[in-house]
Amino acid sequence: MQVVTNDLKLDRPTGINPPASKGESSRTVEVLQVLLAQSIHLRDLYKNARWQTADIQFHRLRQLFDGHYKEQIHLVDVLIDRIRALNGAGRVFAGDFLHRTQFSQLLRGRASTTHLLAELLDAHESVLGAALPTGTNDAHVNRSWTRDFAVGQVVLTNDQQILDVSEQLMHRERMLRTRATWG
Repeated sequence: MQVVTNDLKLDRPTGINPPASKGESSRTVEVLQVLLAQSIHLRDLYKNARWQTADIQFHRLRQLFDGHYKEQIHLVDVLIDRIRALNGAGRVFAGDFLHRTQFSQLLRGRASTTHLLAELLDAHESVLGAALPTGTNDAHVNRSWTRDFAVGQVVLTNDQQILDVSEQLMHRERMLRTRATWG
């Protein structure tokens, strides 16, 4: 597609969609804001998890949490940038960035690690539930926001983190069953 401006022809870069309607853009910003709040919550959960796994016996788990924490920070940046690009910056508030996660007590025993992993898994599933709509498949329902780049990044990152956390959770549960059998 070409754009003509003052007798100059400029080729519009491929892969860039024309601006969405105000309604679509507004709905996308709303979804991005929900995902931003949930990503901030997950970031804080991972910060808490890193703190709780500071002991040497949790070295591997702490490395996993460190990586996921950094990825959630990146997602927060991506979401803020996308909200700004859609002219929704007026709706991003500093209070969203405050650490408001309720910290639970320090991990005590392997069962607490399992509980922490289950809590993280639930939070990731909540994010995916907000990013990937379910329910009615009516043709008249416009869900263009599901094709947004930032939403895709949230889905891909959280999907991978769910796999990682699930793997750790299954490993911990097997260890608990094995110890119970031997114990």
